Amino acid sequence: MTEPQTELSAEEKAAKLKKAKAKIRTIRIWAWIIMALFLSLFFLSQCALSKPKAKAAIIESCIQNIPFAEKWQADLKARGLEGKSDAVIQDYCVCMWDEPLEKLTEKQIQSFGKISAEEQLKLLGGAAAFEARDKQCVAGLKVK
Repeated sequence: MTEPQTELSAEEKAAKLKKAKAKIRTIRIWAWIIMALFLSLFFLSQCALSKPKAKAAIIESCIQNIPFAEKWQADLKARGLEGKSDAVIQDYCVCMWDEPLEKLTEKQIQSFGKISAEEQLKLLGGAAAFEARDKQCVAGLKVK
């Protein structure tokens, strides 16, 4: 009688081992799925610009592009800052963009590049507000 119990015992052990392996395989599969979800969420969050990153990108774009504008050169000449663009450009761009962009929601900032120039201007307060801001920022330029 002891022999059949040993056989059943071996069969039970094999069944338990098979179940354990199936559970481990299931756990591994779910671990991979969860890890893939976390990674995809991380990369998606990196694709969508957050408000601070968007503001920094817009200000950096201003710093790179404004020196080539004729109006900028004329404004510097009128203020007696001709040739000192590098010293004052960052202050100007921060002054121009920081406050208007701060008023926008993160969703508005993320869609900012996808809307027309007229809609962008509306979001920033309109042409008159933008021109007034430009005059205010140019008037506040000082060499450090």
